Amino acid sequence: QQQRHNKGNKRNNKKKQSLESLLELETDLNDRGFKYVIGSDDSGGAGCIAGPVVVASCCVMEPYSSLFGGVSSDESTKADIKISQSAIDALSKVNDCKILTSTQRQEIYDIIAQYPDIFAITTAERSAQEIDDLNLLRATQLAFAESIETLVEQHELPYEQCYAIVDGKISPKLYADQREEESDMLTHKAFTKRFSVRPYVNGDANVFVVALASIVARVTRDTMMKEVHELNPEYNFDENNGYGSKSHIEVLHRIGSLEGIHRMSFKQVS
Repeated sequence: QQQRHNKGNKRNNKKKQSLESLLELETDLNDRGFKYVIGSDDSGGAGCIAGPVVVASCCVMEPYSSLFGGVSSDESTKADIKISQSAIDALSKVNDCKILTSTQRQEIYDIIAQYPDIFAITTAERSAQEIDDLNLLRATQLAFAESIETLVEQHELPYEQCYAIVDGKISPKLYADQREEESDMLTHKAFTKRFSVRPYVNGDANVFVVALASIVARVTRDTMMKEVHELNPEYNFDENNGYGSKSHIEVLHRIGSLEGIHRMSFKQVS
């Protein structure tokens, strides 16, 4: 276990992983029978004082060999590639959204949206009010669970072939309400909606589908904050995206907070 931990730290120290490295975990899981590897990440968590927290989940529905033939040394796979070379070139730059430019994030997001049969994505959000009511951690975990469950159910994925990886230190409890309902009914049958969900620190920089999810979550939330900015330009949400920058705090001190937008339970706002 210590060796695996050290290996993880060693990989996390790298600023940018190669495509082959990002695909290592998914490839291993595929080989173990998990056909559908789901990656999840959030945007708008710690550091934000306004706006929702947005969680995205992503699953690549096709074998990686049919998408990235160039990753394989087998020339025969290249004839089966299902996306354009320009899309492959862009996806080869996939990494933690924080080290990509906004142009790169948008380009990758557009490719994901262009191929919905290949890239299954879902998003879930919790508002500033819900964050105040529940606390940020609880609200985020509920959004993680909703996003993963929605992806699995929408695409009718077989549970025994699913494996979810969540960026961070905590994994959400899936189907919590349904588990409680079955428990209340005193049923003795095993809960069928069950599959592995594991947390992965710095997963967005080390696991391909988590990196994709980080990009989807970031672009989705940035778009939302730009819409909020149009209604409230004095707060410069198009620049700070709801984070507690110095200029954002100065505006708060000068004109006050926005109900329903700012997180009133946060120290910088209250």
